[in-house]
Order: sequence, then C-alpha cells, then structure tokens
Amino acid sequence: MKKTIFFVMLILVMALTACGPKSTAATVAAPVFVQWYVRSNTVEQTWENETIIPAFEAANPNIRITLVVVPWADFDTKMQTMIAAGTPPDIWSHWGPSGFQDYVKRGLVADLTPFIEKDKFDLTDFVPEVLKIYQVDGKYMGLPILTGGSFIFYNKDAFDKAGVAYPPTNWDDTSWTYDKFLEDCKALTHVSTPIDPKNDMYGCNLGFWPNDQFAWMFGQDFYPDTAYTTGFAEVSYLDSPLSIQAFQARQDIVWKLKYQPDPAALDAMGAGDVFINQKVAMNLTGVWGWWQTIPNFKWAVAALPYGAPGRKDVIFTDPWMMSSKTAHPQEAWTFLKYLVSPEVQTTWSKVTNAPPVRTSLLDSWYKQFPSMTPDQVKEVFQGSLKYGRESPNHLLVRFDQLDQVVGAALDPITNNKATAADTLPAANVKLIATLKQIETENKK
Repeated sequence: MKKTIFFVMLILVMALTACGPKSTAATVAAPVFVQWYVRSNTVEQTWENETIIPAFEAANPNIRITLVVVPWADFDTKMQTMIAAGTPPDIWSHWGPSGFQDYVKRGLVADLTPFIEKDKFDLTDFVPEVLKIYQVDGKYMGLPILTGGSFIFYNKDAFDKAGVAYPPTNWDDTSWTYDKFLEDCKALTHVSTPIDPKNDMYGCNLGFWPNDQFAWMFGQDFYPDTAYTTGFAEVSYLDSPLSIQAFQARQDIVWKLKYQPDPAALDAMGAGDVFINQKVAMNLTGVWGWWQTIPNFKWAVAALPYGAPGRKDVIFTDPWMMSSKTAHPQEAWTFLKYLVSPEVQTTWSKVTNAPPVRTSLLDSWYKQFPSMTPDQVKEVFQGSLKYGRESPNHLLVRFDQLDQVVGAALDPITNNKATAADTLPAANVKLIATLKQIETENKK
C-alpha cells in the first residue's frame, strides 16, 4: 500500500512539473552579439565602453555589443582573418589602410537602403553633400559620423608676440596667398644656433596627409575627376608643373627657408606633437587637428593659403558601414542607427571635438572653441567643405599601394637629396603602371 501511494504521488509531481510554467532561463531568448570594429584610441575607447555600449544595451536587452579594438596598421589584416573565420565585423568604419571603395568593390559592404526605407529612417538632418559621398548607384552604403577638411591650426599667442595678423577664416580671401603665408612663417620663426629646444619656434609644420594635399593646395590633383566615382584611373599627374612646384615648395620651406624644422631639429625638440608642444606657430593638417583640448593654449583655425587657381583641400568623412556578411543584419542595423542618432553624435562631438554631420548639431559645435567666435568656426569649417574633395584614400581602390609609390618618390625630395623636377617624372610612370595593375586585378 505504501509503495502504491508513493508511486501515485511521484506521478502527480512529475505531471505538475511538466504542466507548470517554464523556467525564466528557458523563456528568455539568447542575446544576439554584434561586433563593433573600431580603431585604437584611448579617448574613443572610454566613450565606447562607458557611454555608448551600456546605454545601447540597456535600451536593447536582446543585443550585446562586442567591442573589437584594432590599431591602424593591423586593421585590414585582422578584418580578413575574421571574415575568413566566418565571424566578420558587423559595424565598422574605414580606419585602416583600405578605404570605402576598397570595401565596396570587394563586396564587403551591405546596402542600407532597404533598412532605411523599411524604417522610414529620416535622413533630412544630415548635411546633404556629406550624405552623398557614401551613395553608390543611388544606394546608401554607409551613413556618415563626422566630416571636415584640412586647415591651418595656429598658435594665437605666437602671432600676438610676433605682431603678425591672424590668418583668415574666409576661404574666398585670395589675398591669403602662399607667398603671404611664407611672409608670416618668416616673421614667426625664431631659431637659435645651436637649437634651443625650450625657446625656439618655427613658423610652420606642413603636416598634411595624404601627400596629395600638397599638390591640391596649388590646384593640381594626381588623378582625373572620374577616379573619385569609379575608384580607378589610367593616368596620373604627379609630374605636372604644378605638382613639381608644390613639392619643391615643400622641400624649400624646410631646407632653404628653414621655416619648418628638419629631421635633426625635430629630434632635438624631443618627442610629442610639435604644435601642441608649441614648437611651431602654424600646423597645416587634416580635420583631426580640431580634436585637441590643451589647457592654457590659445589656438585657432584658418583657411589654407591660396596657392593657385583651383586650390582645394582634402575632406575626411568617416561613415559607419554594415557588413554584407553579417549573420545578424537587423540587430546590426539597429546598432548602426543608434550610432548615427543625434544623441550619439552629440556625445561624440563633446568628447572628441569632431565635427558632426547633422545640421541640427552644427550650431552647438561651432560654440565649442573658446579662442574663436562661433561665426569664425562656421566660416572656416563650411569653407573647407565648399573648396574640398573627399580624400582619395576613401574613394580610390588600393590607395595604400598608390601612396607607397608617391611616398617613395617624395623621400629624396623631403630629405633634400634631389629636386622635385628630378624625381617626379619617373615616379609618375610607376604610378600609372600601378594604377593599371590595380584596375586589372580588381576588375577580373
């Protein structure tokens, strides 16, 4: 009898267990992991880990973000390894040797247009010209997160001390010639013999990247206009008179005029950024020059000098792209949408000083720089977009190969071993051969 009662009770317990509610662990779906592939940058990593990921995951509990941090030099190699392993990055920007067109031509970038249309995602707040950069055949292959051209960043105290007027923020001011720029460099340069690392000041540092910007300032592009839409070219103009003039001017400003430190002088000045360390009065470089917060240092921004008709500057626009090979396209799109939202772009601009690409945020960004008025920031920033062209490293296929050819040609010029006229004609032949090789390899 006792055995019978025991078995009845056991059956009842088993029945109740089977019919009762499932455990919480069984009813909650496993989260989807989205890989966010980013460059190595301490400030950005703090923002990503402490601001972006926690807020996004709190609002989207079914999605978890895996942050993959990679240095520039390893960016493409690591990506290829991940793709080969079947675990491609889901969201990334072109923060390595390859650019947007490389990724598109290799079929790595997803078309965002269906997601945009399905969600009726509003694009009207984006700066229109910037938004178009990452459209291919009318399809949105990326959404921008920052943009800006190339500028002169200058030390206001150095100008005041030398009694030199500040350079203009107006890109239409054709009195701001390269010759006037050299006059200011001369007035701002105070160098001892031997070098006094503590007190010496050079007039400028032409810290342009890529090298194309030197020629662009004198109205010459290395490649035809069509290269910036197709990604390819069969001719180049590294040997043009204006290219030769530009790179000879680069050589002369260091070795003949001595307004910019040569390699030995740089070594004597020690490590660190020569502009931030206040060893040069003007630093000519890309949009990343805005990304600095230096206590007790009054710096401002001006237009590039007018080297010749057709002068333009290099614009750097970074987009978020989604992998065409992602296993979780909807979740990846949800995260990408979040990254380009006004709220995230606001925090990004506050943390890095990077210019936003939403028109609704620009007025606030113009007010972030205490040594300039908002109108001055607006004028110099918008002028860089008006007179600029998107960087060739973003829009030319295998730009890293092209840049290696150009860099090798420029080494003897920048090191004062040969003139531009002696070096660039032969280098242009190699550049054309490289262009044709790249086109052949990528159009098979």
